Amino acid sequence: MKSLILTILYLAKDTVHRWFTRISSPLARVLVVFFLSLSALSALGSYAISTKLVRDKIVRQGGDIVFATISTNPDIPSAFPTEQDISSALNADSYALTLIGSALLDDNKRVMVYSYDFRRAGQFIPFMAASGLPTVLATDESKINPGPTSANFGKLKTDAFVRRMSPEHPLMRIMGQAGMLVQPEHLPESLTNNSYTTQQVLIRVRDLNGSAEINRAEQYLRNFMRLEGRQGNLISASRLLSEMDLVLSKQTQCRVAFCIGISAIVGILLTALAGMEYRQNEYIYTLMKSFGIRPILLIGTFIMENIVIVGASFAGALATFMYFQEMIVTQILKLGNYTLTIQEILPEIQLICYTLLGCILLSSLPIAAAANREIGKVLK
Repeated sequence: MKSLILTILYLAKDTVHRWFTRISSPLARVLVVFFLSLSALSALGSYAISTKLVRDKIVRQGGDIVFATISTNPDIPSAFPTEQDISSALNADSYALTLIGSALLDDNKRVMVYSYDFRRAGQFIPFMAASGLPTVLATDESKINPGPTSANFGKLKTDAFVRRMSPEHPLMRIMGQAGMLVQPEHLPESLTNNSYTTQQVLIRVRDLNGSAEINRAEQYLRNFMRLEGRQGNLISASRLLSEMDLVLSKQTQCRVAFCIGISAIVGILLTALAGMEYRQNEYIYTLMKSFGIRPILLIGTFIMENIVIVGASFAGALATFMYFQEMIVTQILKLGNYTLTIQEILPEIQLICYTLLGCILLSSLPIAAAANREIGKVLK
């Protein structure tokens, strides 16, 4: 054990000595890996940013939403799954409203009237007026004044309350600019006698990565309609997301091809320098082998040397990219005022690390062949 430790210390000391006596060898590796890694991070970072921008744009336009209009029939009683059921099954938020009819407000503006299932009461109570009155949820574009009002359900007139809502809220994606929400127990009799109503359902995926999440939500709704004997239609951006997946798959091929090109350059450099340095010290290493040092230690020395040099160079390139990325992204790549976090660029970092590690291992193959040559052929 003591001899093994002394051998490792000697090999480490010899490696450091070579660095100082032939500074061009480690310096060449550092510079090549640093600038190639920086270029790779810039290129792959631009892919990550463009993907993020496209995904954010799709989400802003409702690409993470599946909207369903489902017919209901009191002769076939059934209830839509609760918010918790859909959350656990699809990792998504959901809203389910029953379209009852329409009402006329004081200012002669007509709004659609919605109610909800008792099992979803906790989800909608925060939107209702404190007094429990029918509540009109309206955006600024509706031009309906907030505050107390009255609503006419045919011949029946009742008090109501108008509350402002953001147009980005999922409920307003169902109601449009305005809609009246009525608790089930407060529904006018003229509306509850309606035999056939329509249920409007919105499912919003939390983490949209592609069309798979939307397709899963669509399939969930189709299965529900089939099992419950209901009719309806679905609206989503699944086709657009499928096209985005196709573009991203081609982008992935470009990323892999780019990394293969970098690995070829780094691999050739590491192999050439490692072979040259080993040949310059082959006589000494062969003598060490004759004294009982295993070739695996010599091979491991070159592998660890390259890991230290390449790892330090890549760490420097990553630090440089993260520090100057705003200038790189906005001025050079022209992708707008957007920066990446370590978490967002982590897949690209892992891809480059795996590529560089593969280069290091491949560059050790000539060293392994040379280290296992017969001692007599070298010392003759």
